[in-house]
Amino acid sequence: MDVRLLGPVEVTLDGRRVPLGPPQRHAVLAALAVDADRPVSLRTLIERVWDDPPDRATDSVYAHIARLRQALTGTGAAIERRGGGYALEVDPERVDAHRFRRLTRQAQNARDDTVRAALLAEAVELWRGAPLTGVPGDWAARMRYGIEQQFVGALATWAQAHLRQGRPDMVVAELTPLVPHYPLAEPLADMLMRGLWALGRTAEAVALYARLRGYLADRLGVEPGPELRALHLRMLRGDAEPLVRAGLRAQPRDLLLARSPGQ
Repeated sequence: MDVRLLGPVEVTLDGRRVPLGPPQRHAVLAALAVDADRPVSLRTLIERVWDDPPDRATDSVYAHIARLRQALTGTGAAIERRGGGYALEVDPERVDAHRFRRLTRQAQNARDDTVRAALLAEAVELWRGAPLTGVPGDWAARMRYGIEQQFVGALATWAQAHLRQGRPDMVVAELTPLVPHYPLAEPLADMLMRGLWALGRTAEAVALYARLRGYLADRLGVEPGPELRALHLRMLRGDAEPLVRAGLRAQPRDLLLARSPGQ
Protein backbone atom coordinates (compact mmCIF):
# COMPACT_ATOMS: atom_id res chain seq x y z
CA MET A 1 0.00 0.00 0.00
CA ASP A 2 1.03 3.59 -0.48
CA VAL A 3 -0.05 6.89 1.01
CA ARG A 4 0.24 9.61 -1.59
CA LEU A 5 0.52 13.29 -0.71
CA LEU A 6 2.40 14.62 -3.77
CA GLY A 7 -0.79 15.42 -5.63
CA PRO A 8 -4.32 14.50 -4.50
CA VAL A 9 -4.28 12.78 -1.10
CA GLU A 10 -4.78 9.08 -1.74
CA VAL A 11 -4.25 5.64 -0.30
CA THR A 12 -3.62 2.96 -2.90
CA LEU A 13 -3.59 -0.79 -2.48
CA ASP A 14 -2.47 -3.05 -5.33
CA GLY A 15 -2.77 -0.09 -7.69
CA ARG A 16 -6.35 0.76 -6.68
CA ARG A 17 -7.47 3.82 -4.72
CA VAL A 18 -8.99 3.16 -1.31
CA PRO A 19 -12.20 5.21 -0.83
CA LEU A 20 -11.57 7.71 1.94
CA GLY A 21 -14.63 9.95 1.97
CA PRO A 22 -15.02 13.75 2.01
CA PRO A 23 -12.20 16.35 1.81
CA GLN A 24 -11.95 16.83 5.58
CA ARG A 25 -11.21 13.14 5.98
CA HIS A 26 -8.44 13.46 3.42
CA ALA A 27 -7.16 16.40 5.50
CA VAL A 28 -7.10 14.28 8.67
CA LEU A 29 -5.17 11.55 6.87
CA ALA A 30 -2.69 14.08 5.46
CA ALA A 31 -2.25 15.66 8.91
CA LEU A 32 -1.22 12.25 10.24
CA ALA A 33 0.76 11.09 7.20
CA VAL A 34 3.20 14.02 7.23
CA ASP A 35 4.30 12.65 10.62
CA ALA A 36 4.00 8.99 9.65
CA ASP A 37 4.57 6.58 12.54
CA ARG A 38 4.80 9.48 15.01
CA PRO A 39 2.04 10.74 17.32
CA VAL A 40 0.17 13.91 16.45
CA SER A 41 -1.71 15.59 19.28
CA LEU A 42 -5.45 16.12 19.00
CA ARG A 43 -4.92 19.88 19.20
CA THR A 44 -2.43 19.77 16.31
CA LEU A 45 -4.81 17.66 14.23
CA ILE A 46 -7.59 20.19 14.73
CA GLU A 47 -5.28 23.10 13.85
CA ARG A 48 -4.17 21.32 10.68
CA VAL A 49 -7.68 20.46 9.52
CA TRP A 50 -9.48 23.74 10.31
CA ASP A 51 -8.38 27.37 10.16
CA ASP A 52 -11.37 28.25 12.33
CA PRO A 53 -12.33 25.06 14.21
CA PRO A 54 -16.05 24.46 14.73
CA ASP A 55 -17.48 24.03 18.23
CA ARG A 56 -17.52 20.25 17.94
CA ALA A 57 -14.17 19.89 16.19
CA THR A 58 -12.97 17.21 18.63
CA ASP A 59 -16.03 15.06 17.94
CA SER A 60 -15.51 15.56 14.20
CA VAL A 61 -11.89 14.38 14.44
CA TYR A 62 -12.97 11.29 16.37
CA ALA A 63 -15.57 10.52 13.72
CA HIS A 64 -13.12 10.99 10.84
CA ILE A 65 -10.53 8.78 12.54
CA ALA A 66 -13.12 6.06 13.11
CA ARG A 67 -14.05 6.11 9.41
CA LEU A 68 -10.42 6.19 8.32
CA ARG A 69 -9.69 3.17 10.48
CA GLN A 70 -12.41 1.30 8.66
CA ALA A 71 -11.12 2.45 5.27
CA LEU A 72 -7.57 1.34 6.11
CA THR A 73 -8.60 -2.16 7.21
CA GLY A 74 -6.53 -4.70 5.31
CA THR A 75 -4.09 -2.13 3.88
CA GLY A 76 -1.29 -2.71 6.37
CA ALA A 77 -1.70 0.79 7.84
CA ALA A 78 -3.61 1.70 10.98
CA ILE A 79 -4.42 4.73 13.14
CA GLU A 80 -3.72 4.17 16.82
CA ARG A 81 -3.73 6.20 20.01
CA ARG A 82 -0.18 7.01 21.01
CA GLY A 83 1.56 9.56 23.21
CA GLY A 84 -1.59 11.52 23.98
CA GLY A 85 -2.52 11.78 20.30
CA TYR A 86 -2.93 9.66 17.21
CA ALA A 87 -0.35 8.07 14.92
CA LEU A 88 -0.66 6.70 11.41
CA GLU A 89 1.20 3.46 11.94
CA VAL A 90 2.85 2.86 8.59
CA ASP A 91 6.42 2.63 7.35
CA PRO A 92 7.33 6.22 6.33
CA GLU A 93 8.76 4.75 3.11
CA ARG A 94 5.15 3.97 2.12
CA VAL A 95 4.40 7.72 2.16
CA ASP A 96 5.55 9.37 -1.07
CA ALA A 97 6.47 12.69 0.57
CA HIS A 98 8.81 10.90 2.98
CA ARG A 99 10.41 8.90 0.16
CA PHE A 100 10.85 12.12 -1.79
CA ARG A 101 12.69 13.78 1.08
CA ARG A 102 14.88 10.75 1.69
CA LEU A 103 15.90 10.55 -1.98
CA THR A 104 16.69 14.27 -2.18
CA ARG A 105 18.82 14.04 0.98
CA GLN A 106 20.75 11.12 -0.48
CA ALA A 107 21.25 13.07 -3.70
CA GLN A 108 22.66 16.03 -1.78
CA ASN A 109 25.25 13.75 -0.21
CA ALA A 110 26.16 11.96 -3.46
CA ARG A 111 29.59 12.79 -4.86
CA ASP A 112 28.91 11.46 -8.35
CA ASP A 113 26.65 13.25 -10.84
CA THR A 114 25.35 9.97 -12.26
CA VAL A 115 24.23 8.77 -8.84
CA ARG A 116 22.84 12.19 -7.95
CA ALA A 117 20.82 12.43 -11.17
CA ALA A 118 19.43 8.91 -10.73
CA LEU A 119 18.29 9.59 -7.17
CA LEU A 120 16.65 12.86 -8.14
CA ALA A 121 14.95 11.29 -11.15
CA GLU A 122 13.44 8.71 -8.80
CA ALA A 123 12.29 11.49 -6.48
CA VAL A 124 10.75 13.56 -9.26
CA GLU A 125 8.88 10.48 -10.56
CA LEU A 126 6.85 10.52 -7.35
CA TRP A 127 5.42 13.95 -8.21
CA ARG A 128 1.77 13.95 -9.40
CA GLY A 129 1.00 17.64 -9.06
CA ALA A 130 0.48 20.21 -6.31
CA PRO A 131 0.91 18.45 -2.95
CA LEU A 132 -2.22 17.91 -0.85
CA THR A 133 -4.46 18.82 -3.78
CA GLY A 134 -8.02 19.22 -2.56
CA VAL A 135 -7.06 19.75 1.08
CA PRO A 136 -8.16 23.26 2.14
CA GLY A 137 -6.75 25.58 4.77
CA ASP A 138 -3.64 27.48 5.79
CA TRP A 139 -1.73 24.46 7.10
CA ALA A 140 -2.17 22.60 3.80
CA ALA A 141 -1.10 25.72 1.89
CA ARG A 142 2.10 26.02 3.97
CA MET A 143 2.89 22.33 3.50
CA ARG A 144 2.21 22.61 -0.23
CA TYR A 145 4.55 25.57 -0.60
CA GLY A 146 7.34 23.93 1.41
CA ILE A 147 7.20 20.68 -0.55
CA GLU A 148 7.05 22.55 -3.85
CA GLN A 149 10.24 24.38 -2.87
CA GLN A 150 11.91 21.01 -2.33
CA PHE A 151 10.62 19.83 -5.71
CA VAL A 152 11.96 22.87 -7.54
CA GLY A 153 15.30 22.48 -5.78
CA ALA A 154 15.46 18.80 -6.76
CA LEU A 155 14.69 19.64 -10.39
CA ALA A 156 17.36 22.33 -10.52
CA THR A 157 19.98 20.00 -9.04
CA TRP A 158 18.93 17.18 -11.39
CA ALA A 159 19.29 19.53 -14.36
CA GLN A 160 22.65 20.76 -13.13
CA ALA A 161 23.95 17.18 -12.92
CA HIS A 162 22.81 16.39 -16.47
CA LEU A 163 24.28 19.59 -17.89
CA ARG A 164 27.63 18.76 -16.35
CA GLN A 165 27.39 15.35 -18.04
CA GLY A 166 26.70 16.94 -21.43
CA ARG A 167 22.98 16.10 -21.64
CA PRO A 168 21.26 19.42 -22.35
CA ASP A 169 18.60 17.71 -24.49
CA MET A 170 17.28 15.87 -21.42
CA VAL A 171 17.26 19.07 -19.40
CA VAL A 172 15.36 21.01 -22.05
CA ALA A 173 12.82 18.20 -22.56
CA GLU A 174 12.11 17.96 -18.82
CA LEU A 175 12.12 21.63 -17.85
CA THR A 176 10.36 23.22 -20.84
CA PRO A 177 6.84 22.13 -19.74
CA LEU A 178 7.57 22.71 -16.04
CA VAL A 179 9.15 26.18 -15.99
CA PRO A 180 5.84 27.94 -16.86
CA HIS A 181 4.33 26.46 -13.69
CA TYR A 182 7.07 28.13 -11.60
CA PRO A 183 7.58 31.44 -13.45
CA LEU A 184 9.50 33.05 -10.56
CA ALA A 185 11.90 30.17 -9.94
CA GLU A 186 15.26 31.54 -11.02
CA PRO A 187 17.18 28.24 -10.58
CA LEU A 188 14.90 26.46 -13.05
CA ALA A 189 15.11 29.31 -15.55
CA ASP A 190 18.89 29.30 -15.17
CA MET A 191 19.14 25.58 -15.96
CA LEU A 192 16.73 25.76 -18.89
CA MET A 193 18.55 28.77 -20.34
CA ARG A 194 21.84 26.89 -20.14
CA GLY A 195 20.30 23.82 -21.75
CA LEU A 196 18.86 25.84 -24.62
CA TRP A 197 22.15 27.66 -25.09
CA ALA A 198 24.06 24.38 -25.23
CA LEU A 199 21.70 23.20 -27.99
CA GLY A 200 22.27 26.37 -30.01
CA ARG A 201 18.81 27.75 -29.19
CA THR A 202 20.12 31.03 -27.82
CA ALA A 203 17.15 33.12 -29.00
CA GLU A 204 14.79 30.94 -26.94
CA ALA A 205 17.05 31.26 -23.90
CA VAL A 206 17.09 35.06 -24.23
CA ALA A 207 13.29 35.11 -24.61
CA LEU A 208 12.97 33.00 -21.46
CA TYR A 209 15.10 35.50 -19.56
CA ALA A 210 12.89 38.36 -20.78
CA ARG A 211 9.75 36.56 -19.54
CA LEU A 212 11.33 35.86 -16.15
CA ARG A 213 12.48 39.47 -15.84
CA GLY A 214 8.94 40.66 -16.60
CA TYR A 215 7.41 38.35 -14.01
CA LEU A 216 9.87 39.44 -11.32
CA ALA A 217 9.29 43.12 -12.08
CA ASP A 218 5.50 42.77 -12.08
CA ARG A 219 5.18 40.52 -9.02
CA LEU A 220 8.08 41.56 -6.79
CA GLY A 221 9.55 44.74 -8.24
CA VAL A 222 13.05 43.22 -8.52
CA GLU A 223 15.50 42.23 -11.23
CA PRO A 224 16.84 38.69 -11.79
CA GLY A 225 19.79 37.77 -9.59
CA PRO A 226 23.37 38.67 -10.55
CA GLU A 227 24.28 35.18 -11.78
CA LEU A 228 21.31 35.04 -14.13
CA ARG A 229 22.00 38.57 -15.37
CA ALA A 230 25.61 37.61 -16.08
CA LEU A 231 24.48 34.49 -17.95
CA HIS A 232 22.11 36.58 -20.06
CA LEU A 233 24.87 39.07 -20.86
CA ARG A 234 27.23 36.29 -21.99
CA MET A 235 24.54 35.02 -24.33
CA LEU A 236 24.01 38.45 -25.84
CA ARG A 237 27.76 38.83 -26.37
CA GLY A 238 28.01 35.42 -27.99
CA ASP A 239 30.57 34.19 -25.49
CA ALA A 240 31.47 30.53 -25.36
CA GLU A 241 29.01 28.43 -23.40
CA PRO A 242 30.19 28.30 -19.75
CA LEU A 243 30.35 25.13 -17.73
CA VAL A 244 27.70 24.75 -15.04
CA ARG A 245 29.50 25.49 -11.80
CA ALA A 246 29.55 22.67 -9.29
CA GLY A 247 28.91 25.07 -6.46
CA LEU A 248 25.65 26.49 -7.80
CA ARG A 249 23.09 26.51 -5.00
CA ALA A 250 19.85 28.42 -4.48
CA GLN A 251 18.64 29.47 -1.07
CA PRO A 252 15.35 27.67 -0.22
CA ARG A 253 13.33 30.89 -0.17
CA ASP A 254 14.62 31.74 -3.65
CA LEU A 255 13.26 28.67 -5.40
CA LEU A 256 9.66 29.73 -5.93
CA LEU A 257 9.41 33.42 -5.11
CA ALA A 258 12.89 34.64 -5.97
CA ARG A 259 13.84 37.49 -3.63
CA SER A 260 11.65 39.91 -1.77
CA PRO A 261 12.06 43.61 -2.66
CA GLY A 262 13.84 44.20 0.64
CA GLN A 263 16.72 41.83 -0.13
